[in-house]
Amino acid sequence: MVAALLVGCGTAVDRPPDRPALPAGEAAFLISPLVGYPLTLDPATAGEIEGLHRTLRDGGERAATAVELRAAGLLERDPGLHPAAVLRAQARYLGRHYEPAWKLLAPIMAELPGYRAARLLAGRVAERLGDLPAAVDAYQGLSGDRLAEEQAARLLPRAVEIVSRRVDEALDRGHLEAAREALSRLESWAPEENVTLQAAARVAAALDEPEAELAVVRVLAERLPGERRWQERRAELELEVGDAGSGLRDLQELAARNPADGALADKLARAKFRWRLQLLPAHVQELADGAELSRGDLASLLYWLFPDVRYGRVAEGRIANDIFEHPRREEIMRVVNLGLMEVDPDLHRFEPYQPVRRLEVLSAALRVLDRAEPRQSCLGEVAAGRPVSVSAICLATTRCGLIGEEADCLPYAPVSGAQALDISRRALDRLGVR
Repeated sequence: MVAALLVGCGTAVDRPPDRPALPAGEAAFLISPLVGYPLTLDPATAGEIEGLHRTLRDGGERAATAVELRAAGLLERDPGLHPAAVLRAQARYLGRHYEPAWKLLAPIMAELPGYRAARLLAGRVAERLGDLPAAVDAYQGLSGDRLAEEQAARLLPRAVEIVSRRVDEALDRGHLEAAREALSRLESWAPEENVTLQAAARVAAALDEPEAELAVVRVLAERLPGERRWQERRAELELEVGDAGSGLRDLQELAARNPADGALADKLARAKFRWRLQLLPAHVQELADGAELSRGDLASLLYWLFPDVRYGRVAEGRIANDIFEHPRREEIMRVVNLGLMEVDPDLHRFEPYQPVRRLEVLSAALRVLDRAEPRQSCLGEVAAGRPVSVSAICLATTRCGLIGEEADCLPYAPVSGAQALDISRRALDRLGVR
């Protein structure tokens, strides 16, 4: 059979003239392996490859096995002979052995990215394998090639959809690097498409890169005015890392258009609170963004956030020997003397650099409420200077609206600046301080 197909490397196969050797439309993807090859070949080798390629085109699938054997022989003599590898991949493709064909072509594309014969076939093989993103990558690597550009344009919408879904799947599994790589692919294909910008926003949020997220969310909010999620997210990010005034105005407009939305009203209340923080000293604003507060940090926040702490009358004086060198010693001393935070009565130590726990934040907020007149009914048995159980504190903070529900108490958990601010904001709301 091989002899019948290959009587000299350039001899055409005997076949009925009305029966094309190659399937319709396939010839354009099976061009000579010499097309686009950037390296030099000796004339004899080039002629042999060209002849084998003609045989393959004339014989189609019937010639595939014989041509692959000849191409394999060329590769045994010279494993780095790329055109022979492409020829072998073409034969495998016609024999419907798509995975082995891809394994031959992938390293060639990586080594010689502009090699047209390799990339055209690689794109077609990827299509047959159902890997549309790989097909688009292969075709888009051939700028100026009409066939490749047409194929890429045809496949691109579906490939973008597939890779966008891969971004979400990677984020759901916590595979941030995989999500970043998938996003990079989208950005190389369609950097200005909404689906790419939405994926970029999701990845930036997962990577905790608010500036990058804001840059794309601003565009999405302008392009998609009917999608409230982007309007809300833009406002939140503007307040966090952008133009706080713009963010506050956006939330006010959204709340006005959606008066029954309690969650949006709560976001607006937090936004107004964050806006007021800009009037406070820089070190207080920095504390608001802290990942974990110390006891000294909490004392400073209480001092600056609650007017009654700054200006209220001190009933007693207590000594804390370990705060005299602390930069916030005056603020700590006032909070201590108001009885809002504890000092070790025997050692007279405040431990300003110790991490603060939620129980201390909640207790301090309740003690601030306890100073108000008339007394807050939600406090129950909790009162300044009176020992109470942890469960009583958790119950009181829930009744007073400082936390959403009792399960949120988490008394021994560390506290971030944002968490301490939220508890303080709710206490201020309870006191009617706007």
